[in-house]
Amino acid sequence: MKVPDFLLDGEWILPTELLEMIHINDLPVSSGGRDRRVWTGTITRSFTVSSSVEIIRQKIPSLHWTKKVWHKSVHLSISSNAWKLARNVCAIDDNMKKKKFNMVSRCIFCKKEEETRDRILWYCNLSKIIWSWLGGIFNLINPRSFEEVLQFSNNKSPAIKELWILAAFITMNELWFLRNECIFDKGKCDQRLNPIMWNSQYDLQVLRIFGLKTRSVKSMIIKEVFFQLLEQGKLLLCCDGASRGNPGTVGYGVVGRNNTGEFVIAISGGLGISTNYYAEVFSVLITGEQVVHHGFHDLVFRTDSKAVINAFQSQKVPWFAATRWEKICAEVSSWSFIHSYREVNLSSDKMTKRGATLSRGEKRIFDIKPSFFGCLENPDLSLF
Repeated sequence: MKVPDFLLDGEWILPTELLEMIHINDLPVSSGGRDRRVWTGTITRSFTVSSSVEIIRQKIPSLHWTKKVWHKSVHLSISSNAWKLARNVCAIDDNMKKKKFNMVSRCIFCKKEEETRDRILWYCNLSKIIWSWLGGIFNLINPRSFEEVLQFSNNKSPAIKELWILAAFITMNELWFLRNECIFDKGKCDQRLNPIMWNSQYDLQVLRIFGLKTRSVKSMIIKEVFFQLLEQGKLLLCCDGASRGNPGTVGYGVVGRNNTGEFVIAISGGLGISTNYYAEVFSVLITGEQVVHHGFHDLVFRTDSKAVINAFQSQKVPWFAATRWEKICAEVSSWSFIHSYREVNLSSDKMTKRGATLSRGEKRIFDIKPSFFGCLENPDLSLF
């Protein structure tokens, strides 16, 4: 098994996947202490068998629709056949010809054109009639591919979305079974459905046509939140990170305020192509390093990422951030984290969006409140 090197002649050798995200300059040499062996195949720096398998295995692009096919509301036999039909690995005539079988049969339904998967499922007159009936219930047009089946329910409630996908999968199965029934034998399928619904007339009408009872309705809970300042002597650092895609173009943003709410510092920067979690972690690191350099030693980080807060508070920061975070901790008198909703972190969110437009390593630091900020969060103003 080939494993990545850790520290070779003083230089870090990183896995190919991380080279695009992490530069050598992001890993400063620790000041003092013994060298530590770090497994770079995981973000927690601990060796696992699964991470070594990920390094050596050949990777192919993931399929976006797999979770919809293998869903708990869809019976496994339906999912299995839908998978085969979607991947076109069924024993249809055109596939048999690719394996050098001598096939000359026509579509079993219309007897007009050569039998193919798409003709059986979408284009034959019988298939069009069935899809037209089903689409009429959902007020949808006839799908012409498996991708369209998944796209049609994007703007529907969870209950209708699952019901449409389940009905479409069963229709695909039944068309395939009907084809086989004409040649071989019968096939049967089963179903389960237990999602929530929107409390709308459309949902009720569709469920009634299928003879299903009403589902539970998920209600939205409105919470009132406030922006809170800190006690005297502490610096509040509102941090945020975001990516345009995950992974995608990443940026971070920070706004620092003192105990009276006055503006102290704002930072935005770009991190290149990476993940949202990576951006959130580096927003804390870069912020801490910057304010320590300016002489602040009692820090409170405010972020909307619970995963980042848990990582720093439990001392399980990613391996590429461990050394930098230890240096920050050695320089400050105290540090802590506060979780907040995005609605009370709007200033840092604005800086983050500006940071996402910057190239990797590019940084903007404001010692005076920039003109594009407008009003900062007000402790006396309630938000929802």
